[in-house]
Amino acid sequence: MSGTTPPDQPSPTNARGSSDRPDQPGQQRRGRKTRAFVRGAARHIGRLGRDLLAVTLGQWQDEPEPRPDAPPGRDQAEAGVEQPAWRVNVLHNVTEHLRGAADGYIAAKLDEIEARVDAKLDHIEHRIDGKMTRLHEQLAELRDRELRHRLRLLKITLIFTVLVAVLSLGYKWLSRYWL
Repeated sequence: MSGTTPPDQPSPTNARGSSDRPDQPGQQRRGRKTRAFVRGAARHIGRLGRDLLAVTLGQWQDEPEPRPDAPPGRDQAEAGVEQPAWRVNVLHNVTEHLRGAADGYIAAKLDEIEARVDAKLDHIEHRIDGKMTRLHEQLAELRDRELRHRLRLLKITLIFTVLVAVLSLGYKWLSRYWL
C-alpha cells in the first residue's frame, strides 16, 4: 500500500477535505491558475514595496536595473514610460498620505507633551507660590518677634534708667539733708 487505494475504498482526504489527487482536470487547471496569480501578486507587492522605499529614501529610478544574468524578458518589454510614471504617481500619493498621517501624529504627540509640560509648570508654580507665602509668614513672625524683643529691651533699659535716676535723686537728697 504505497499511496494507492483500491477502487472499492474511498480516497483519503487532506486537511481541507479534498482529495490528494485531482479527480477532474479542471481542479488541476484552477490550482495552477491560483498559484500563478498568488506568485504574480506577491511579485507585484514586493516591487511596490521596493519602489515605496526608494521614493521615501529619494532614490527613485525610472527604469529598474536589468540583472546581468537575466535575459531581456517580458517585464522590460512591457515597461513603458507610462508604467513608471503611474508608479511614481501612486507612490507619491502614498508618501504624501503617510507624511500627512505622520505630521498629524507628531502634532498630536507634541500637543500632548505641551499639555503635560504646562500641567507640570502649573504644579511647580503652585508649589513655589505656597513656599513664598510660607516664607512671608515666617518673615513676618520673625520680624514681630524681633520687635517684641527690642521693645522688651527698651522697657528694661527705661526701667533701669528710671531706677538709676531715682537712686541718684535719693543720693542727692540724702547727701543734702543728712550729710
